[in-house]
Amino acid sequence: MKPLFVLLAYIADQLWGDPQVFWHPVRLIGLGAERLRPFCYPFKRWGGLLIVFISGAVSLILVSLAVLIFSPAEIFFLYFGIAEKSLRKEVEKVGHFLKEGLIERARKQLSYLVGRETKDLSVSECIRAAVETTAENFTDAFVGPLFWYLVGGILGLSFYKVVETLDSMYGYKTPKWKEFGFFPAKLDDILNFFPARIAGFFLALAALFENRHNFERSFRTMIKDARKHDSPNSGFTEAAMAGALGIELGGAVVYQGRLFEKGRFGRPLRAREVEDIFRATKLLRRAASLWLFFILLSEVILWRSGYPHLIELITNVLKGG
Repeated sequence: MKPLFVLLAYIADQLWGDPQVFWHPVRLIGLGAERLRPFCYPFKRWGGLLIVFISGAVSLILVSLAVLIFSPAEIFFLYFGIAEKSLRKEVEKVGHFLKEGLIERARKQLSYLVGRETKDLSVSECIRAAVETTAENFTDAFVGPLFWYLVGGILGLSFYKVVETLDSMYGYKTPKWKEFGFFPAKLDDILNFFPARIAGFFLALAALFENRHNFERSFRTMIKDARKHDSPNSGFTEAAMAGALGIELGGAVVYQGRLFEKGRFGRPLRAREVEDIFRATKLLRRAASLWLFFILLSEVILWRSGYPHLIELITNVLKGG
């Protein structure tokens, strides 16, 4: 029963978080990709597409076989596909370090979570980075995996994780990766098109539990500012979060020694404060609960209608069934 699988995977995530084990499926995808890279890299863009194809094919075959042999293995792959608790806890470590005045440790912790340089960040910039990564990774860590599970079942989720992993490894606009990472980055943008917008909406919806004004401000900010981001997707969650908290996100960042000016999201109704990190993770948890409820309801409807996932329902409708 698919709804039960989703619920059990979520409970496992809340109990144990994302386990740091060598046989983690996402880790294995990364290890496999690194073995393939020397053979694919000389082909530049097409090598990037080839590594997606091979990694995706191997992953889908292995997952299919595992689920065919033992159907509850689907719970295992679902559990390893989401990481809501770990995202919250890792971000909150930054907040705890800042509360204790340990800014060097906060910067070090941030360096594990963000791509920008963190060694010279002020307290306010540390808060901003922590809140931004909370918002941006809500899509990758929770909304995206469950969206593609709803759409395409466990194979949909598996391919999403392959693309997401390869994008995180190679999808950078640096001289080394710009060509090779082109297709992983573009595919990640495509696969996150709907999840990012859904994630932004659910963050705004979660703000409604604070008060109606927070929801309205969050939703308006998302609609108004989302496209200021250089990513076609990340701006939706960052803008929604900025509006919900009533702070400004975005602005100048340093990547590999170079200063970049990113879009700015939200109006600075007040100065950022350390507590904003914990407000952001609280909002994340509430938004995740709302999204989980929606997914469970959708899975129940599909299951009772006799469809394992949304693609099969759509295909049947198009066939006139």
